[in-house]
Parts: sequence; C-alpha cells; structure tokens
Amino acid sequence: MQDFVADLGLAVLFLTAGFAMDPAALRGRPLRNALKGWAMTVAISLAAAIWLMSHGLASGWLLTGLAMTTTAIGALLPALRDAGLLAPPYGPMVLAAGALGEAGPVAVLTLLLARGRAPEQAVIMLAFAAVPVRAVMLAARASTGPFARIIERTMETSGQFPMRLAICLLILFVVLSEQLGIDLILGAFTAGTVVRSGLPASRHDAMSARLDGIGSAFLIPIFFVISGSRLVTALFFNATALRMMVLYALLMLIARGVPALVLYRADLSSRQRVMLALHCGTQLSLVVAITGIAVHRGLMPRNQGADLVGGGILTMMLFPALARRVLHGRGAADSPG
Repeated sequence: MQDFVADLGLAVLFLTAGFAMDPAALRGRPLRNALKGWAMTVAISLAAAIWLMSHGLASGWLLTGLAMTTTAIGALLPALRDAGLLAPPYGPMVLAAGALGEAGPVAVLTLLLARGRAPEQAVIMLAFAAVPVRAVMLAARASTGPFARIIERTMETSGQFPMRLAICLLILFVVLSEQLGIDLILGAFTAGTVVRSGLPASRHDAMSARLDGIGSAFLIPIFFVISGSRLVTALFFNATALRMMVLYALLMLIARGVPALVLYRADLSSRQRVMLALHCGTQLSLVVAITGIAVHRGLMPRNQGADLVGGGILTMMLFPALARRVLHGRGAADSPG
C-alpha cells in the first residue's frame, strides 16, 4: 500500500509538471538555452562523479552524475506561481530549464537501465514519443468547440469532469509506459502536457489550482516522506553522512547553477540569473527516484543513496528560500547583462 501511494504521489507530481509546460512559451531562446545548459550540466556532473570516485567517496559514477543533473521543477511550481515568477522573461526560462532537468534524466535513466537493450529501448522511446505528440495535436483541436463548452460547464460542478479526465489520462499513460518498460515519470509528464493541450486556455489556472489541491496538499508530500524515509534513516546522526550531504548539495548547485549564470546574460538580470541558478539547483524528486532504483538494483550502496537524497533535501530546504531573498532585493528591475 505504501508503495502504491508513493508511486501515485510521484505520478501526480509529474502530471503537474507536465501541465505547467506551455510549448508556446518555451520555444526559441528558452529552449535553446535549456538544451545548452543541460549539456553543460551533464559534463560538470559526470566530472564531479568521477572526482568523487577517484577519492573513494562514491561508486556508480554514471548514476551518481545523472542524479545531479535534475531539477525539481514540479515541486517548485506552486511557489513560482505564487511569487508571480512564471511570466516572461523569467518564467519561460525557468520552465524550459526545469523541463530539461526532468525529461533529460528520465530519458537517460531509461536507456542506462536497459543495459544490453539500449538500442531497442531507444526505438521504443521514439515510438512512445509519437503517441503523446499525436495526442497533444488531437487534444489541441478539442480545446475549442463542443468539448470546450463541456469543460466550461463542468469545471465548477461537484462532478469535476475535467479533473476526472486528467486522472484517467494519467493512468492511461502510466500504464502504457510501464507496459513498454519506460519509467512511469515519463508517462505522467506526458499526460500533463496532453491535459493542458485539451483544456481551453481560460481554464488553465483553475485546473492548476485543482492539481495543487490533490498534489501539493496531499499526495506529493506523502511521496517525499515515504520514499525519502527509506534512505535517510539515521542519516542526520552520522557526521560523515552530514558532510557528504553538504558536498552533494554544493555539487548540485554547481552543476545546474553554473550554466544558468553563464548562458542567460542576454536574457536575464544578474539577480534573475542567481535566482535561476538556485531554482535549477533545487533537486529532490528525481534524486529520490534515481537513487531508489539504483539502490534497489544493487548499482549504488544504500549509504551513498541516502547521502544523495540528503543533499537533495538540503537543496529543497535552502535554495528556494535563498531565491526568495534574491527576489525581494532591490535588483528586481536590473537589466540583462
């Protein structure tokens, strides 16, 4: 039962993240910067993982490095929305960077776990990608006309037809991804993009509020508690583990933050770049997922998985709070450069 609830919380987390991705807002420079930034992050993370291995501080350098390439954009979305940070120019930049920080690691993890089936798994992923692309196109057509009128009539009723439809799509894509041997995270993220495309634009905010209600207020915290507790038992009473937690948190910030500081000079002010570095360096959900899978399959020692999760917890506790302090500084109107 615990596993089911934790998986459901993880699925809702990435359903929410997928719903927040506005393709129109992410085109152009946000997407190009995100792709370049994640490529830089991969290089920095793998170099850091090799350094850790050479000093006897880690094993499984590929999965260790991959865990440091993530961004917990799904967990950050409610706070970003409440702070009014989803509008241009900052919103598209952080959403695109966050989307790559979730989709990139999931795709690479799927290939790494396939082992000898990597070419076959790549073909399966490409075939799977064609399904949501077509679904998004069909959903976009349905967002106007009779279906849109049904959504308008039922959004505020007790039946909550749009929310039920979103959950049905979540189950459909998660089951499809599981049947194809693809992680449920990718299926849940895809379901969110399809739901967004199928809703009239005037109802996106209302659906976001409902997803936050079932996710951020209930299922997502349960996922973090159940999954994290498996790895971090007695972690905070171990001096060596505490040092490794701090080290991993710093490496996560460097891996995701340095590209943000370097690549966005023409797009964001200096304070906005610092905020972006802190937001991109906030990592937990996928760190828990990657380390949990690695430990379960014997690809990473349990204590190292706990250290990585502990580092992710520190980033979640500290970096968004530091970003808020930067936001409230008087440089909010700084010009890019």
